[in-house]
Amino acid sequence: MTEIALSHWIGPFEELIPDEREIVVSLVKTGGAIVGSVESIAARLHNAHFIALLREHRTERIIAVGALKNPSAGYRLDKFKKAGVLLQGFGAAPELGYVVVRSDLRGKQLSSRIIDLILGRVSEPIWATTDNNTMRNNLRRSGFVLVGSNWKGEKGDLTLWTYKPPSLCLSASPG
Repeated sequence: MTEIALSHWIGPFEELIPDEREIVVSLVKTGGAIVGSVESIAARLHNAHFIALLREHRTERIIAVGALKNPSAGYRLDKFKKAGVLLQGFGAAPELGYVVVRSDLRGKQLSSRIIDLILGRVSEPIWATTDNNTMRNNLRRSGFVLVGSNWKGEKGDLTLWTYKPPSLCLSASPG
């Protein structure tokens, strides 16, 4: 497997130039991370706490994206309820999502790198849902825990995953 020289960027969606925003929206849409119009995907990305990008270093081409989303309370409650899990500790938690890698570069563990970039900026519990086996494996490797039961989503069986940063786990342990 040939190693790709990469650079990364993390920040608010609106800090990207318009052409880059268009590329990110297209990547999320064609990658199947969510179903929606270009406009609705752009609005969701704009609402995220931040997005993380991987770029091919030589060309600066955007090759992978992920986001720390800011879901509504109703959306969060719905996902936890469908999984049969209480919101305890996750009532205001952000959601990891929109993790997509260009189709010609899949299989190079780039989605794991996006997840790690996002987790490096997280200081609170977060959660994720997925219907994708590769993403399930990446979440497990990154320290997420599968909770609750599967449920039917638009594209397949969804699973709910939760993550607590190590710093929170350490502070919760007895002295």
